Amino acid sequence: MSIHSKATTWGPKRWFEQQWLLDTVIRAENIDWDQPRSGYTLRVIGTDAAQEFNWAKARIKKYEDIAPAFMAAAARRERAAKEAEDKGHFVTAREDYFAAAIMLTPAAWAICDDDEELRRIYERLNANYDGWIRHAPHKVQRFQIPFGNAKIPALLHLPPGYSGGRVPTILASGGMDSRKELQVAQYGERFLSRGFAVLAVDGPGQGEAPLLGAYVTEDNWIQAGEVLMKFLLSRPEVDPDKIACFATSFGSYWMTQVAITQPRMKGCVVERCCHEPGCHMIFECASPTYKKRFMWMTNLHDEAEFDRMAAKMDLRPMIGKMSVPWLNIIGEKDELSPIVHTLNLAANCGSPSPIVCYEGERHALSGAPSLVLGPNYNAIAGDWLLDRMAGKPVEETFDWITSSGAVERRPHPRTLKK
Repeated sequence: MSIHSKATTWGPKRWFEQQWLLDTVIRAENIDWDQPRSGYTLRVIGTDAAQEFNWAKARIKKYEDIAPAFMAAAARRERAAKEAEDKGHFVTAREDYFAAAIMLTPAAWAICDDDEELRRIYERLNANYDGWIRHAPHKVQRFQIPFGNAKIPALLHLPPGYSGGRVPTILASGGMDSRKELQVAQYGERFLSRGFAVLAVDGPGQGEAPLLGAYVTEDNWIQAGEVLMKFLLSRPEVDPDKIACFATSFGSYWMTQVAITQPRMKGCVVERCCHEPGCHMIFECASPTYKKRFMWMTNLHDEAEFDRMAAKMDLRPMIGKMSVPWLNIIGEKDELSPIVHTLNLAANCGSPSPIVCYEGERHALSGAPSLVLGPNYNAIAGDWLLDRMAGKPVEETFDWITSSGAVERRPHPRTLKK
């Protein structure tokens, strides 16, 4: 059943009012109408999947076309993976299994009110990802971590060449649109290549978690953080004194809550931050798909009830309690969460709160001149966390990446507050 046909039963008012506009924009901009999904998905798979992405995108004329188009593209790679595996061509098999799994993530993203269809997609996604795990160049373990009456699905990636002992570990999460499978790339992985293990999770509300009973509230990531920390401390591969966290987009809100309440973290990096109290820009001004999806993530189908919950989403009362170094990497023109909210939090943070801001960049950090010509933000995040693990002092800086790629040191918001 398509998302449009089921969406008539519940959703935000704008979802019903603007569906015609949404489909019109999709015909013009395809799946990249609200965020550059092609770019950040291909970054994970590798550019050799670009032709298949374009094949799928050419078949998308409206919202309900998204899932079938990417399911069909994934099926081709799935067949190729099985054929390669049968022939003993395991490198080819792992690449095809990985591509099939990741191409199913936009299919899953397009479904947010049909649990049975989403379960079918996840059965295929998990089967293909498990195919990649069988032949992956590093060790990967799948877990379902108990969380009350629900479970948090997680993937523990160990660095290439791991042969035992305890290693520094990153707890990693995406945003409302992301999934744990997108947290580790097939090539050029930012954290594994630096010797970190990565626990990639679908926390409450994200990805597969609602199918396992884990919906999100304004603050239950705090409890999830406690559960995930206990899990990490129980693992023989994890150095208990070298755990840090990382998140993107809406994950910046959740992972900041985790860092505030888990002071043993060595550092917290958040990118593409969503720090506006109440999230008005996301829920009331951006694409109606955001609010529709978030209502599904909370299991709140009444818009007024959801709005009351959203109004409580505010880091300001907590941020002064932060003791973990907190790096924010943001775009100057973020359309989903104006950067003034991140700057205000940094000014009042209880711990050092360095900032990197790309001039002219939007929320997705996807191609403004400052990003193309300036330092790579993935490298900044990885190296900054390496420094935290090494115990180096934290500089509270505000680095403005100009359109020429130069790094301009500006006064930190905390100094302007004085």
